[in-house]
This record gives sequence, C-alpha cells and structure tokens, in this order.
Amino acid sequence: MKVRKATNVIDDIEELKLLALKWKEECKGEGFGIELVPQIHYSDLAGLIEKDDADLLLLMKRNKVVGYMGIFSFDSPLGNQRIAEEHYWFVSDNKRGHGTMLLIRAARQWAKQHGCSHIIFNASCLASDMHDRLCRFYEKIGFRKFETSYIKEL
Repeated sequence: MKVRKATNVIDDIEELKLLALKWKEECKGEGFGIELVPQIHYSDLAGLIEKDDADLLLLMKRNKVVGYMGIFSFDSPLGNQRIAEEHYWFVSDNKRGHGTMLLIRAARQWAKQHGCSHIIFNASCLASDMHDRLCRFYEKIGFRKFETSYIKEL
C-alpha cells in the first residue's frame, strides 16, 4: 500500500466514490439528525484538491483507493503558528491498522512540508461506532486530548 495526493478532481473523486459510500453506511448521521448526501461529500473532497492550503490523500493498493483523508492547514488564532487538521478520513475494513498508520504518517509529513507546528486529528461519534477505540489509538501514538465538541439539533 502507498499514499498519494489526489491531483485530478474528476478521476480521483470517481475512484473513491464506492469507498465513500461504505463510509456513509458506517456513519451515524441519522442519530444526530444530520443528512449525509454523497454528492455534497464528493464536492467537499474535490474542493480539497483545488485549494492551496489543503489536499486529499489517497491510500492505494494495486491502483485501487482503499482509504482517503482530507487535510488542510490554517494560521493559529492564538499565536504565530500554522496548524494542520485532518478533514475526515476513512479506511476500508480490511486495510485498517497498517493502512491507517500510512495515512497518518502521510498527513504528518504533509503538515511538516507545509510549515505546520501541530496537527489535529478528530474522533467523531458521527463517523462510526469506533470513537472510543480511535481515541485510545490516537493517545497510543502520542496525541493528546485537545477539545471536546457537543452538538444539538435545532
């Protein structure tokens, strides 16, 4: 497996559509009253390819997308630092573990190349039922808990 940056909006987004639909199946949007519209998700991912301060990383196995991660950077609102943040990510069931680590390493490398001093990864209850496991995983690889968010439907 290897990670590459998406460069072609039409071809690369087309390649990850089936995988993104698998993510939608695991996603818990209904429990939060959040509608998940695949076409909007694809447009958001395509937007990452076109931005200067963002990218879409694709986890590839034999020329097939088996995972993806959006990443962007921003100026810290607290000081003179640049911070990178993942913008949701998904790895197919049978590629989690090693594939997940490859994406995280690629994101950290991307952040360093873009002059970032920190990188933020999120664990979302919306994304899947793996929230608690993902939190423990992040802590195991050296990340520290930074924020906790709450949501309420209006």
